[in-house]
Amino acid sequence: MTTSMISFKLLTARAWLLRIAGGILVLAFLFWGACHLWVPGAIKNAAESYGKKIGYEITYQDLSISPLRLRIEITGLHIADAHQAKLLELKKSTVMLKWSRLMLGEVGFDEILFDEPSVLLEKRGGKGKAAEWNWQELISAATRDLPTADPTTPKKNIKISVDEFKISNAALEVSDPSKKLHEQLKPLSIELFDIANYDKQGDVNGVRGQYGLNLGALHFTLPGLNKKISFRHIAIKGALDNPAPDVAGAQVDLEVDDGRINSHWDLRSDKSIVGKVQIENLSISPFIGLLPANKELQAKGGVIQSSLDVGLKGDDLKVAGDFHLLDLDLLEQGQKQSLMRWKSGDINQFTYESSKRAGSSFIVEELSIHQPALQFEIDDKGFSNFRRLFSNSGAEAVDVEKLPPAAKEKSSFVLDIKTLKLREGEVYFADLAMKPNFKVNLRNFNASVTNINNLPGHLATIALDGVLAGSGSMRGNGQIGFDDPRRNHDITLNFKNVPLNAFNPAVMTFAGYQIASGRVNLNLHYNSKDGELKGSNQIVIKKIELGEEVADFQGKKLPLGLAIALLEDSDDTIDVTINIAGNVDSPEFSASGLVWQAISNVLTNVATAPFRALGALLGMGANDGVNAVLGEAVYLPPDQDRLEKFGDFLAKKPNATLELVGTYDPEADKAALARATADLAIRKAAGMTVAPNDPVPVPDFSDAKIQSGLRSAYAQYVGRIKLGQRLITLPEGAARNEQLHTELIASIPVTDEDLKNLAKNRAKLALSFMVKANPELKDRISLGEVKTVSSGKEGVPLEVEVRIK
Repeated sequence: MTTSMISFKLLTARAWLLRIAGGILVLAFLFWGACHLWVPGAIKNAAESYGKKIGYEITYQDLSISPLRLRIEITGLHIADAHQAKLLELKKSTVMLKWSRLMLGEVGFDEILFDEPSVLLEKRGGKGKAAEWNWQELISAATRDLPTADPTTPKKNIKISVDEFKISNAALEVSDPSKKLHEQLKPLSIELFDIANYDKQGDVNGVRGQYGLNLGALHFTLPGLNKKISFRHIAIKGALDNPAPDVAGAQVDLEVDDGRINSHWDLRSDKSIVGKVQIENLSISPFIGLLPANKELQAKGGVIQSSLDVGLKGDDLKVAGDFHLLDLDLLEQGQKQSLMRWKSGDINQFTYESSKRAGSSFIVEELSIHQPALQFEIDDKGFSNFRRLFSNSGAEAVDVEKLPPAAKEKSSFVLDIKTLKLREGEVYFADLAMKPNFKVNLRNFNASVTNINNLPGHLATIALDGVLAGSGSMRGNGQIGFDDPRRNHDITLNFKNVPLNAFNPAVMTFAGYQIASGRVNLNLHYNSKDGELKGSNQIVIKKIELGEEVADFQGKKLPLGLAIALLEDSDDTIDVTINIAGNVDSPEFSASGLVWQAISNVLTNVATAPFRALGALLGMGANDGVNAVLGEAVYLPPDQDRLEKFGDFLAKKPNATLELVGTYDPEADKAALARATADLAIRKAAGMTVAPNDPVPVPDFSDAKIQSGLRSAYAQYVGRIKLGQRLITLPEGAARNEQLHTELIASIPVTDEDLKNLAKNRAKLALSFMVKANPELKDRISLGEVKTVSSGKEGVPLEVEVRIK
């Protein structure tokens, strides 16, 4: 009985269990059937209906739901606007939740996967409507009918986490016709791991996790600049964390081709950002195209290594660290020779600070460049390669003084470089405008500049040295104003043992000769203060030998042979100094042009105006030549001294001969000779004499003797009767004396023969001064035919012609 009852109860329980299990299976089957048969269709219809409601087309090919795995998969998703313009096409997307996280009240995703999404980001504008991006329009349409959130309702912090977020083989197209921007970025990939909006303690206060973004090859044009930039590979990796309650941290590691940029950033609750950046092996090649050059530049080499500390708080920015640009090699497109290169360029211990309140500053402890090489070339039109590449004739310099106060404040910038060093440099100079082309190299160039800053009036100290044209040496030192070095500097440059034939193209172009051999030393000193330049150029030439003349020379041939014969001393050395002066602000100013013009003028004057030429070169102080006193065969003491010095100089040149040409000014000398004759007659009648070689002084009519002499000379040349009439009719006094003096001068006849004799006497007197200490020169100095000239403020110039036997 008991056994039968137990068996019956077991059978009954089993039946109910089977019924319950069957019911559960039926319910599960119905739920499964709904998820696979009814729900996808319902969702698809709802999506299409919602799309039509907001004015968009939202469709997909298939939707698969795995309820037990909490997994949803959509294929062929398509979103387009009312104009059938595509916004998004997605081949496949997968979203999978985690049971374990849901049971803890957290929205936890095991994975979110997007395969081959294609996104169009396009900016469009219509009539009377501001241009908007197409995704902005979609978001506006989707949120238009949403209820306004109640600000008084407390927000509930919901924990969200994603173990894996991945986008594969994506394509992004960006289009903005207003800026002529149209770029395609593909294939793109993004990977995010262990993402959560809460920290390790479980507080919802930020985002943490790992991420990766692979952009692949990247080619795009920068809007506004019309500059293209290309990368073979771009990838971003990193992690997000919350190291402290008031700090959000981000590790951002960027791969750019073969380079790496690793950085860590802390975003603090006071809105400040602190970062550390490490740059390794970053190539500059993709960025060279951004330089404002008129012709495309190429980089065969150049990588960046850097370690930086960055701080940003409000408008205050600070960047500090070291920066190294290694193995730079920059070329102009189509050229084989490097425009600029160096082994290493190092900015050590720099600090850059910027703020609206204090402006900006850039302070560098040391800037050094090792083994720099520069190609400086002037083309056949006279333009340098750097001017051709970077000049912008339409650009105008900004005058800071004319800016409004606010703009002037923003433009304030302080530069302070403690030390700048160039080591083992080279400069290749070529002037293709000269025929033949002029080329010279500066090697082993070293320079040191200390205390560089852009404060007005501040001068930096400079020292430099190098090897010029193979065997010549160069040294220099001085000070320069970094804010405007042309207007303020004090520089000394010394060149030693430079071969003269290195400058043959220049000499052939401007003088019509070749130089066979010789060496030159140059001692240059240039001083400029506020644009007023004074320069001294000492030129010491040793053992120069001229080569052949240039055939069919079209320019003004300079008498180099004569100049060399006159200027060389017994040691075959020429030592001359050329001084220049000018204002560097003048549009036509050129220091080298002034020097060459001075040399050209001197060499031109060597044969026909040797007093002026040699006075300028040898320091005789005869910039205006040798001049006689108007109306007299007299030379003032400075001119007498120059004639004697020139005689001494000529005595040392046994192969040189000289012709002195007496001169007179027909108008000025005629009046002056009459005046001198009258005044000499007055003094003679007064019993006064004039020393030989002294000019006749102007009479002092307050002297009774001079008054008596005036009346005697007047009676002699004008007549006694006329004198008596004047004494009766004119009241006694200074006015009568002046009247008598004027009438006396007018009465003295001066003929052309008198003027020619005056000129001859001037030449004879000049000869006497020149042979005074060197009587043997009489055989080498002759007197030529007199000439008429125009007198100057210094008197009547003596003309001379030098010849070499």
